[in-house]
Amino acid sequence: MRAVRKKSRNHFAITEPYLLAIVLIVLLLAGCSDKKSESNSDDLIPAGTASSHIYQNLAAYKGWQIFRQNNVVIIHPPDHLHQARFSELTKVFSALSRRASEFLRIAPPDSLIFYFYTGTGHAHDVTGQSIPYSDGTAIHFWLPSFYGPPLVKHLLHKWENEFPKHEFLWHGIVALLDGSQQNYHQFTLEHIDSGIFVPLRELLVDTTIDVNSERLQSAEAASLVDYLVYVYGIEKVRELYLSDGDVYADFKKVFKLPVDKIEKRWLEFIDTFVTGKNEKEKRP
Repeated sequence: MRAVRKKSRNHFAITEPYLLAIVLIVLLLAGCSDKKSESNSDDLIPAGTASSHIYQNLAAYKGWQIFRQNNVVIIHPPDHLHQARFSELTKVFSALSRRASEFLRIAPPDSLIFYFYTGTGHAHDVTGQSIPYSDGTAIHFWLPSFYGPPLVKHLLHKWENEFPKHEFLWHGIVALLDGSQQNYHQFTLEHIDSGIFVPLRELLVDTTIDVNSERLQSAEAASLVDYLVYVYGIEKVRELYLSDGDVYADFKKVFKLPVDKIEKRWLEFIDTFVTGKNEKEKRP
């Protein structure tokens, strides 16, 4: 398949079951346990838990309540608009955490602590941020947003705390595991057909990739990451994640093939996967 170079930047991956990256929320909820929950405005985060010394005594969080279920703790303002959904959300967060941890080959965290703001304005007033995020200790979350990205960012802190030199990997992993049910292999083929495909040589050094704000480069990065994990395994991807040399040289060192050859095999793979064609068939 010949890649078509991009014309503009205006703005899933499905593999074998054990590498399934996109989480179907309905199935997640059906498969999760439903343990008894509690909400207690007088309760405090137990001493020694990760967030107790960071935000609990700050004025902006005074009077916030705690909801616990399974391994998820949601810390929230009283009478939160989405309080009736907390039980459902903890199941989703637990399931997303298990799936992402399986993909990264790390142990699921014993506990997940969420500070759940009432909306974007409230979150920005308190944190100065406009996108849900993780500080490495707790996850700061609000709606509307996808459930997965801040959770994946949180787990990436535990997978490898340093932000990678080759940024497309971080953005690709976050997009791939975002729980949005988007098929990023399909997106990549559509980019080719519409003439906005970012060739791999450019994607590897793209400084405008941003999973928080676009789904052109980050969608392709998600597709690429899923392919690399499927073919080479997560440890090889982690090796590239940790490398800090020239990206083209690092790519060849880790995967034993030059970038152009990797791109050709990646696009042939997703073309076969998405279209269901025999591997010997080519797209027109």
